[in-house]
Amino acid sequence: MAKSVDRNSYEEFGDRKEELVRSERLAFTGRIAASIAHEIRNPLGNVYMAVQQLKKGCAPDSPWVKHIEVITRNTERINFLITELLNCARPPKLNIEPHDIHEVLESVLDAVRTKIVLQHIKVHKELDTELSVINVDNEQIKRVFSNVMINAVESMPENGEMTVVTENDENNFIVKIKDNGHGIPDEDIIRIFDPFFSTKSTGVGLGLSICYGIVVSHGGIIGVESEMNKGTTFTISLPIR
Repeated sequence: MAKSVDRNSYEEFGDRKEELVRSERLAFTGRIAASIAHEIRNPLGNVYMAVQQLKKGCAPDSPWVKHIEVITRNTERINFLITELLNCARPPKLNIEPHDIHEVLESVLDAVRTKIVLQHIKVHKELDTELSVINVDNEQIKRVFSNVMINAVESMPENGEMTVVTENDENNFIVKIKDNGHGIPDEDIIRIFDPFFSTKSTGVGLGLSICYGIVVSHGGIIGVESEMNKGTTFTISLPIR
C-alpha cells in the first residue's frame, strides 16, 4: 500500500529546499565576491589617488574639474557596491547582546519618520506584551527592520498603512511588517532575496540579500507573502534562545 504524504511535511521540505538553494547561491556569490574584490579594489584605489592628484594640479575654474568629479563619484560608487556585495555574501560579525526588540523597532520607526510623514503613512502597532528582550546584534537587526520598513513605505501611495506586529511562540520572537501597497508579482517574489535583483529602477538589489544574511546569521528566518494590489508582509523570526 502506498504511503500518503503529509501536506505539511511536503511543504516543510519545499521550504527547506528553497532555503538551501538560496544559501548555496549566496555562498557562491561570496566566493566570487571575495575573489574579485581584491583584484578590483587595488586598481580602483590607484585610479582614485591619481585623480585626486590631477585635481590638485587643476585650477578651480578648469573645465577638467567636472570630469575629475565624475570619475571620483563613480570610483566611490564602485567601491560602495563591492562593499555591499561582500556584506550580502559573507556572514556579518555579530555583537550579540540582550536587546528589547520593541525599543529597536521604535528606534527604526523614528529613523524613517521623515519618509512616513512625507507620504502621510499611517502606522499601526500590534505589539506582544510578553517577552521582547532577546539576544541580537542591535545595529544589524536595525538594518533589517529599516530596510523592510523603507521598502514598505516606498511601495505604497500616499495615505497608505503600515502595520508592525510582534508575537512569540515557545522558541521564536516574530516580527511582521505589513503594508497595503501594490504587492509583488509571483515571478518576482521567488527572487526577492537574490543578489542584484530589484524591482526599483534605481535599486542595486543587495538590500534584502544583506537582510537575509543577517537574519540567517542570527539563526532566524525571513520570509515574505504578497498579494497584488493588496499588500506585502515580511516576517522575521528570531530565536529566543
